[in-house]
Amino acid sequence: MKMTQEQCERAVKALQSKGFQASHVQGAFMDHGVWLDNVWNDTLGETNSFRIHDEEIEWWGAKTTDE
Repeated sequence: MKMTQEQCERAVKALQSKGFQASHVQGAFMDHGVWLDNVWNDTLGETNSFRIHDEEIEWWGAKTTDE
Protein backbone atom coordinates (compact mmCIF):
# COMPACT_ATOMS: atom_id res chain seq x y z
CA MET A 1 0.00 0.00 0.00
CA LYS A 2 1.27 3.46 -0.87
CA MET A 3 1.52 5.91 2.00
CA THR A 4 -0.22 9.26 1.60
CA GLN A 5 1.28 12.62 2.41
CA GLU A 6 -1.21 13.00 5.28
CA GLN A 7 -0.27 9.64 6.82
CA CYS A 8 3.40 10.55 6.68
CA GLU A 9 2.86 14.00 8.15
CA ARG A 10 0.86 12.52 11.06
CA ALA A 11 3.61 9.96 11.69
CA VAL A 12 6.30 12.67 11.63
CA LYS A 13 4.32 14.79 14.10
CA ALA A 14 3.89 11.82 16.46
CA LEU A 15 7.58 10.87 16.23
CA GLN A 16 8.67 14.45 16.86
CA SER A 17 6.37 14.70 19.88
CA LYS A 18 8.31 11.76 21.36
CA GLY A 19 11.66 13.47 20.80
CA PHE A 20 12.70 11.81 17.55
CA GLN A 21 14.04 13.79 14.60
CA ALA A 22 11.91 12.75 11.64
CA SER A 23 10.99 14.12 8.25
CA HIS A 24 8.48 13.49 5.48
CA VAL A 25 10.16 12.92 2.13
CA GLN A 26 8.50 12.54 -1.24
CA GLY A 27 10.58 10.62 -3.74
CA ALA A 28 8.92 9.86 -7.03
CA PHE A 29 5.36 10.94 -7.72
CA MET A 30 3.12 9.51 -4.97
CA ASP A 31 6.09 7.92 -3.18
CA HIS A 32 5.77 9.36 0.30
CA GLY A 33 7.91 8.15 3.17
CA VAL A 34 9.11 8.98 6.66
CA TRP A 35 12.78 9.18 7.55
CA LEU A 36 14.33 9.08 11.00
CA ASP A 37 17.18 11.56 11.04
CA ASN A 38 20.38 11.76 13.07
CA VAL A 39 20.30 8.19 14.37
CA TRP A 40 23.59 7.53 16.16
CA ASN A 41 25.62 4.48 15.16
CA ASP A 42 28.20 3.54 17.83
CA THR A 43 30.19 1.29 15.51
CA LEU A 44 30.60 3.91 12.81
CA GLY A 45 30.78 6.83 15.23
CA GLU A 46 28.39 8.90 13.15
CA THR A 47 24.74 9.63 12.55
CA ASN A 48 22.62 8.23 9.76
CA SER A 49 19.11 8.65 8.42
CA PHE A 50 16.86 5.83 7.31
CA ARG A 51 13.37 5.32 5.96
CA ILE A 52 10.90 3.52 8.20
CA HIS A 53 8.57 0.81 6.90
CA ASP A 54 5.00 1.54 5.82
CA GLU A 55 3.64 -0.49 8.75
CA GLU A 56 5.57 1.74 11.14
CA ILE A 57 4.24 4.85 9.40
CA GLU A 58 0.70 3.53 9.90
CA TRP A 59 1.39 2.76 13.57
CA TRP A 60 2.96 6.13 14.35
CA GLY A 61 0.32 7.94 12.27
CA ALA A 62 -2.39 6.46 14.48
CA LYS A 63 -0.72 7.85 17.63
CA THR A 64 -1.90 11.09 19.13
CA THR A 65 0.46 13.62 20.65
CA ASP A 66 -1.36 13.09 23.98
CA GLU A 67 -0.05 9.53 24.43
